[in-house]
Amino acid sequence: MEVTERDRQQLFAWFEEHMGQERATTMMELMPPAGVSQLATKKDLEVLEERLDARMERLRSDLQRTLGTWIFASQAAVIAAIGVFTSLG
Repeated sequence: MEVTERDRQQLFAWFEEHMGQERATTMMELMPPAGVSQLATKKDLEVLEERLDARMERLRSDLQRTLGTWIFASQAAVIAAIGVFTSLG
């Protein structure tokens, strides 16, 4: 069931009548906004954290592989350039 703004206003009025304005306001601040039918659970956040950790590990691995390839290629280019210059001299 999705809670509408009208539902929230009626609930606030009931809380206010039975518990006073301050407590009613506190109760309403603890509730999710109208139109929010699902909230993330602690388990949802843990699963998301695991997925993000796995993705970050893959990105780190890809970056290390790319960096290694770039270093190897640049060193090969330097060695080739030195070989060309020494053969000319």
